[in-house]
Amino acid sequence: MNLSKAIQHLEALAAGMPVDEAQAAAFRHWVFNEATSAELEQLAAAHESLLMAAGGALAYDSAIAHNILNNLQAFRDTEAEGLIEQETPVVPMRSRRNYWWGAAAVLFLILGAGAIWFMRQEKSSPAPRVAAQPLQPGGNKALLTLANGQQIQLDQAATGQLASAAGVHVVKLDSGLIAYQGNSDLVEYHQLSTPRGGQFRITLPDGTGVWLNSVSSLRFPNTFTGSSREVELSGEAYFEVAQQPGQPFIVKAGAVKVQVLGTSFDLMAYEDEAAIRTTVLTGAVSVQAEKAATTLGPGTQARLSMDNSTAFTISRPNVEEIIAWKNGQFWFGKTNIRSIMRQLTRWYDMQVVYQGNVENIYFEGVLSKKGTAAELLDAIAATGEVHFKITGSTVTVIPGKE
Repeated sequence: MNLSKAIQHLEALAAGMPVDEAQAAAFRHWVFNEATSAELEQLAAAHESLLMAAGGALAYDSAIAHNILNNLQAFRDTEAEGLIEQETPVVPMRSRRNYWWGAAAVLFLILGAGAIWFMRQEKSSPAPRVAAQPLQPGGNKALLTLANGQQIQLDQAATGQLASAAGVHVVKLDSGLIAYQGNSDLVEYHQLSTPRGGQFRITLPDGTGVWLNSVSSLRFPNTFTGSSREVELSGEAYFEVAQQPGQPFIVKAGAVKVQVLGTSFDLMAYEDEAAIRTTVLTGAVSVQAEKAATTLGPGTQARLSMDNSTAFTISRPNVEEIIAWKNGQFWFGKTNIRSIMRQLTRWYDMQVVYQGNVENIYFEGVLSKKGTAAELLDAIAATGEVHFKITGSTVTVIPGKE
């Protein structure tokens, strides 16, 4: 098999065409043993295009997802460069710099192939709908509050300059991105807030990019002066920090303070979650609390429990799962249904009640945030572990099949 035939294999899956085991085996062998990093990147790009064209809510086969997520975790824990268990293939040696990203792309790619397959299976035997008029997905919505109290609904604002004060201009670009332009000696604080069903992206005055998740707020100055760049976060955001040696970037979120010079990381500090979570993608950060401190490198996460704030718990999570929200997905790696529903309520602006014991109900899979609430709940209900009833904007979660 070569790149062209590998892409044809994915296209066949996406079209719902029958693919025999020999073809699937040849595809896996080529991916794990013969494909170069450049070919894997092209294959991943082709796969992404297929998923975007498919639309709707995608749900991965749980057995495939469980196997691959375990393989990914084992790979990270051992930092192996030789083996990834998928029918015990031998992976050719490559440079450490390119191999990790290639391996991650391969695993995500295979998950994606499973998603296409599972989606087609669902279409051939659809599960009963859980609501006739489903709640609609969220979008790019945010409110910007200026120092003088002026409020701007950013999703409704026209392209161009939105506000100006002391030489600093707030501008909405053609892409919809909000940016700050100009310099000032007068420091004023602004706040960007997203509602339920909203998320937004902004470029701060220093060039740092911030993706703000639903039900979150970011307080920041119109210009960064002094020895540090400090912002305050409530909720969740992904940061790509502009490097400015000698002026560290500091994020305060609840009991945690994260300090960096230039890196990308995700910080989750919702009040209704059990812990504050800091996950580093590139670079390094120091994380501090009142009675604890640690330093994180790429691919590591620090959790500070609300029940025990005297120590951080360090782990190596699936970073693709952590930032899936930014990329238009819900990614669940053996996630409890309560945690899943907390995420869904932020995106669909709905209320959730529970009927019966759901503590031992977990779900593995990836769902598109473009789908309606009913489509996503249908995909979860298809596992047979739980079903849902929707009354207005209230969703009742009930164990077992309907």
